[in-house]
Amino acid sequence: MAMKMEALSSLLLVSLLTALLAQPRLTSAQLLPPSIPGGLFPPGTAPDVLKCWSSLTGVNGCVLGIFQSVFSLQFGKISADCCKAFVAVEDSCLPKMFPLTPFFPPMLKNICALQGNPAPPARI
Repeated sequence: MAMKMEALSSLLLVSLLTALLAQPRLTSAQLLPPSIPGGLFPPGTAPDVLKCWSSLTGVNGCVLGIFQSVFSLQFGKISADCCKAFVAVEDSCLPKMFPLTPFFPPMLKNICALQGNPAPPARI
């Protein structure tokens, strides 16, 4: 049941972000309403998922850059600081963070390695 709730939360998150990112006139301040815990996450997002994302929310533009990369597969918005924070995320968090795109974390780790940031070998 918990897995279904996480999958539903992730699906809602993807839907919300797709709608938000499809509107080019939105600024990053408009994407981060204070009423939603964690900024970009819908109400009801599981606490363990928010905890997994917490190390990335402290890096300016990191979460937004990652979400944009998930949808576009273009990694130009990922800063070196964001790469460093992403590489440090525990492997057990990655399936919770990207349940619908399991191919994305290894790709981002490889991109970060190409940018000169050390990345551990990707596990699939």
